[in-house]
Amino acid sequence: MSASDGPGRLRLQPVGSPMRLERVVFSHGWFQTPPFAWDPDAGVLERRERIGARALDLRITGGGRGVWVHPPDELSAAERRIVVARVRRMLQLGVDLDGFHEAAARVDEALAADLRTVGAGRLLAGASLWEDVVKAICGTNVAWRQAVNMITRIAELEPDGTFPEPERLLEAGEDGLREHARVGYRAPYLVGASRLAADGEIASLEADVPSLSPEELMRRLVAVPGVGPTTARFVAYLAGRFDVGLAIDSATIPAAADRWFEGTRPTDAQIAAKVEPAGEWAAATLYWATMRRWQQTL
Repeated sequence: MSASDGPGRLRLQPVGSPMRLERVVFSHGWFQTPPFAWDPDAGVLERRERIGARALDLRITGGGRGVWVHPPDELSAAERRIVVARVRRMLQLGVDLDGFHEAAARVDEALAADLRTVGAGRLLAGASLWEDVVKAICGTNVAWRQAVNMITRIAELEPDGTFPEPERLLEAGEDGLREHARVGYRAPYLVGASRLAADGEIASLEADVPSLSPEELMRRLVAVPGVGPTTARFVAYLAGRFDVGLAIDSATIPAAADRWFEGTRPTDAQIAAKVEPAGEWAAATLYWATMRRWQQTL
């Protein structure tokens, strides 16, 4: 699924359906948070990653059947393997979306046609489950602009510009996270999640994600401090698991109301019944109905 393609350049291929890089980038707000940066004019996703002892600035381009990663200099074989694994996770290149648009059409033909036209389906994720957990906790019960500010301040804890390791958050402690990152009530949750991560528990969970039942995956995610059921489902989606149920929240409900219920606020049960025909892709269908409403207001 990857190969060298010129000096220092790596070519990665998505599984199944082709993809559009910009649509993955705009799948939600992670592209606005460090260490991601999006250059819309060049169509380049930039990312600073710690690879072994080095902090490297990666540039990601392309789409369709090929994504290219441009490191600043030559990588060793071990470094290439790390870069490939992380970029594949970030862009969900290992998630096979074949059948998604057809399933979504059983719910909403116009939505499915729109998603197929723009190449939507994959979500932008962090380089690790740890990163997604931290950002998701910061994004809970708050305006997105404020969440970006929190995440940016947390990222400042790491001097080399990469996403902070859990030890950095533990060094800051609850008081430091409140004072510097202004995370408010989230401080003890972030410290608790950091302890789990420092002990290897979150990395272990990430390794187990593909093999866990939906119920067990949810059980282990909600055991992470600060991660409730809706946040857990979103984090699972970022890990490529759309079979953990519907993430219904304050963004989902008005999107569903506008699209399917003539502006009337639906119940959770009504939303579930509406997307049920999509089967295993029900959660992804609801997610993208919500996101397309948001994207079209930009």
